[in-house]
Amino acid sequence: MKKCLLIVCVILMSFTSCKNAIQEGLSVSESELKISEEMAMNNQTEIPPKSKVFEAFIYDIGPRFGAIKKEVVQNAKSIEDFIHREDISKMEHINSVTIHIMEGIIMSPASEKGTNATFTEAQLKLLRSLDYSTSLMLMVEFQEFSKFANSLENNYTSPYLTIVPEKQASYMFSEDTLKDYLRVNTEEVRANIDPEKLQAAKLYFTVTKSGAVENVRLDRTSFYPKVDEKMISLMQNLPGAWSPAENIKGERVAQELVVSFGLIGC
Repeated sequence: MKKCLLIVCVILMSFTSCKNAIQEGLSVSESELKISEEMAMNNQTEIPPKSKVFEAFIYDIGPRFGAIKKEVVQNAKSIEDFIHREDISKMEHINSVTIHIMEGIIMSPASEKGTNATFTEAQLKLLRSLDYSTSLMLMVEFQEFSKFANSLENNYTSPYLTIVPEKQASYMFSEDTLKDYLRVNTEEVRANIDPEKLQAAKLYFTVTKSGAVENVRLDRTSFYPKVDEKMISLMQNLPGAWSPAENIKGERVAQELVVSFGLIGC
């Protein structure tokens, strides 16, 4: 009887030891698993946030100001050749008409002033002397009738124009393709730029009679030197070719064009 009782006690002790061992083993495994998960989470590679790129970047490629053909300028007789008749009809009295030649956004000393809609001989001579890519501003000061005041009031209009050939220079892959090329290839230098600090800039270049791109230059900085440098480099190394501009006789002529980029401005 005692022998049997001893055997039962040994079996119970063995069972209890095995159960404790199993529980301890499970406890260790859970602890190790928890530590492994924490290590994995701590060792995860952080993915940097994607850089924000200012998309509204290239907004125009063409003449500096509104295009007007050379033949129109040379054959002009009055402001009717530059301003819509509908606008002229609102002018009760013209005080003065001044032709200003522009250098970028600055008026050059070259100008001629008249006192009515018909150009003076001096004004006609100035207009006929102007070549392709020359920009001008026509300042017309006049009086118009104000219904609100029931009287004549002073006003003015000042169209800015650039003289262009009969057939303008064109890029072989289209203007939209050129815009995309400049936009995509400046993404890296435009990453995270502050749109509020970005300035309107103009990149001038000349398409020669042979279709080459020359005289690439900025009129002013965009306030981001790396962006300026990249734009100049891209235009100097532009893939593809240009079709040269042509005059009214079909002869090839050089034409200066402008890439407007940054924020929309003058």
